[in-house]
Amino acid sequence: MSKTEVEKPAVISKRDLDYAYLRWWMLSEISANYERMQAIAYCASMAPILRKLYPNDDDLRDSLKRHLIFFNTEATWGSLIFGSVVAMEEEKAKEEKIPAELITSYKTGLMGTLAGIGDTIDLATIYTLVTAGCASIAVKGSIWAPILMMVLAVFMYFEGHVFNRIGYKYGKNSVKNVLSSGLLKEAVDGANIVGLFMIGCLSSNLITLNSSFKAGTFVLQETLDSILPGLLPISAFFLVYFLMTKAKLSASKVVLLILAVSILGSLIGLF
Repeated sequence: MSKTEVEKPAVISKRDLDYAYLRWWMLSEISANYERMQAIAYCASMAPILRKLYPNDDDLRDSLKRHLIFFNTEATWGSLIFGSVVAMEEEKAKEEKIPAELITSYKTGLMGTLAGIGDTIDLATIYTLVTAGCASIAVKGSIWAPILMMVLAVFMYFEGHVFNRIGYKYGKNSVKNVLSSGLLKEAVDGANIVGLFMIGCLSSNLITLNSSFKAGTFVLQETLDSILPGLLPISAFFLVYFLMTKAKLSASKVVLLILAVSILGSLIGLF
C-alpha cells in the first residue's frame, strides 16, 4: 500500500458525527472564557473528526489551530454550524477545494446570528417559561416538576442533534436553507404561542391579589368575583405590563411602586 493510500482521509460516518455532537453538547459551556469563549470546547469536540480526516500530524495540527480561534454561539442552534463545518472539513481533506480561511470566516460570520436566534427562541422563551412553570408546580410538591425539566433537557438535546445532521447534510448552505425554508418563522410563531400560553398560566397561579374591603354587608371581593373571578390579579398584570412597555418604567421602579401601593392598601384596609 502506498503512502498516498495510507494517508487518504476516512469518510465520516453518522456514528462519528453523533459522537462529535455529543462532545459538543456536553462541553460547549464548560470551557467558556473571555479570551476564546467556546473555542476550546469546539476544538475538543471536533478533535475525533479531525484526527480521522487528517492522518498527517502537520495537517491535524493546522486544523486544531483553526478551531481554537475565538468562537461563541448558542449551543443548540449553533449545532448547524458544527455539522456544516464537519462537512466542510471533510471536503477540504478530500479535495483541498475549501480554503482554511473560508471555514474560519464561515464560523465567525454565523455564530452571532445563530446565537441571537437560539437565545431568543430556546433560552429566553421556551427554557425560561418551562422553568418558571415547573417552579410554580414544584412549590406545591408535584413530582412532575423535575420530570418536565428532564423532558425539556432531552428535547433540547435532540433539537441540536437534528440541527447537527442538517448542517452536515447541506454543508455550508445549511443555515441558508433553514432560514429560507420558513422553518425559522414557524419556530418563532410556535414559541410566541407557547409563551402566551405559559404567561397566562403563570399569571393565574403566581399572582394573588384580594381585597379585604367591607362596608356593612357589602364585600368588595365577592362583588368582583361575581363579575369576573380573578379580576384583580389580571388587572394588576396588565397594569404592570402597561407601566413597563408604555410608560417605560424600569423593573425596579415598578417593584417599588407595587410595594408602596401594597403597604398603602393594607393600611387603609383595601387589601
